[in-house]
Amino acid sequence: MLKGLFIAGTGTDVGKSCTSIFFLSILKKSEKKILYYKPVQCGKPSDAAFIKKALKHKDVACSYELKTPSSPHFAFAKEKVKFSRKVIKDFLSEAKKKYDIVIMEGAGGVRVPITKDFDMADLAKLSGFPVLLVAYPGLGTINHTLLSIDYLKSKKVKIEGFVFYMANDEDLENEIILDNAEIIETISKVKFLGAVPKLGSSR
Repeated sequence: MLKGLFIAGTGTDVGKSCTSIFFLSILKKSEKKILYYKPVQCGKPSDAAFIKKALKHKDVACSYELKTPSSPHFAFAKEKVKFSRKVIKDFLSEAKKKYDIVIMEGAGGVRVPITKDFDMADLAKLSGFPVLLVAYPGLGTINHTLLSIDYLKSKKVKIEGFVFYMANDEDLENEIILDNAEIIETISKVKFLGAVPKLGSSR
C-alpha cells in the first residue's frame, strides 16, 4: 500500500517546504523510492525547484504551475486555467505504482481556496494521506493552529500531528513555546510531534 504524508500549514510561509525537505532528507537514507509532489504552485520560484536544488532530489512533480503569486483560486481565474480534481487523482494513482512514499505539500493554509468550493483541506482529503500540520512556534500560533485543526476535523481529514518550524532558530525550551505546544495538544487532542530545525541550522 502506498504510504504518504500531506504537509499542510496554518498559513503562508510557516515552513511547509522546509519541513518537506527535513522529512525527505531522512527518508532518502532508506532504499525506498520517494516522490515530492506539489499539486498546485502559485508564483516563482517554485517549491519543487527549491527542493530539487536544496536536496538534489530528482523525483519532484507539480500538476499546476501558475505564475501569479496569489491564492490558487485567483491565479487559476487570472491565467484562465481550469482546475480538475481528476488530474490530481490520476497523478496519485500512477504515483502508487512507481513510488513507496509520497510527500505531498499544500499551498498556504488549510482554508485557502483552489476553487470557490474546493480548498486545501479538500485536497488533503482527496489524497487519502494523513496531514502533518506545520505551524509557527510563537505568538498567535495557538489561535491559528487550533482553527486549522478544527477545520481539518470538520472535513474528516486524518491528522498525524503538528510540528513547529523554527524559522528564526527559536529555542524549543522557551517556556512560552513549550506552553503553546502543550495547550494546543491538550485542547485539540492532536499530538505535538516536535520542532523542525531551521534549514541549514546546526541546532
